[in-house]
Amino acid sequence: MQRYARLAFSASLLVACAGTSGPFYEFRPTDEPLRYEISDQGALTIDTPVGAQRSVDSTRAMIALEVRGRTAEGRQTYVTFEALDVWAGGDFNSTHIEGAELIGQRYTGTLSENGVITVSDAPEIPSGLAETADPAEIFVDLLLPLPPGGVDAVESWPHRRTTRSDAGMEIDASYDGTAFFAGDTTWNGVSARIVVSEGLSTVSGRGMPAGAPGEVEFTFSGRSVTRYVWDPQRGVMLAASSRTDAEGDLEVIDMQMTMPITYEGVRTVWLR
Repeated sequence: MQRYARLAFSASLLVACAGTSGPFYEFRPTDEPLRYEISDQGALTIDTPVGAQRSVDSTRAMIALEVRGRTAEGRQTYVTFEALDVWAGGDFNSTHIEGAELIGQRYTGTLSENGVITVSDAPEIPSGLAETADPAEIFVDLLLPLPPGGVDAVESWPHRRTTRSDAGMEIDASYDGTAFFAGDTTWNGVSARIVVSEGLSTVSGRGMPAGAPGEVEFTFSGRSVTRYVWDPQRGVMLAASSRTDAEGDLEVIDMQMTMPITYEGVRTVWLR
């Protein structure tokens, strides 16, 4: 993805937002829930001795996000699934799980200025879904990283995050990148700013995935780029799109066999 040129605010946008109280860039309390539609897709290809094998996953969800007052950890936040579908499979099998049991149930957490939601209270995950994915993974890093101090005085700033999952396999993921302003835009008639984050994504895991001949261990890393659209007047993210391309190795531990792997992931988010 092309690196976007860094541009200054337009004079009209500055005038429009001059009366806003508090930091210019901050997550603000919501009068009504923000409804985000999320599409997340990933494909892992393993170069085996008998040919390439492909594993794919896809999640589509609609969530309602409520942001409340500040706490020591961040802003109090509530997330409710309004729709959730998960597909997982590949060359040998395929699974489709509807998260109907989670619809309408609320996750409680805190939202940091880094755009990460830390869940403190979650509903019970249905057993079939728990073996495939943790639904909270789709929204914990939903929002954009805000600049230090909530102002645009910096040209770029560090953007780092780590997550851990135990849905079927133990998986650790990390991102070490840089965020920067990338110009102004108009989104559905709203004056908005673009923030881009680019850096290195690393994922490692261990466990027994469905269809595997034994316990496996893998690591892959590569470049990840995310483009966020931010409404500074309301303090709301309007959209985001990201892509990750990575490569690494997978080892079947009992067979002492190591195979190259590649990963491609894309994600889109829209405020409805």
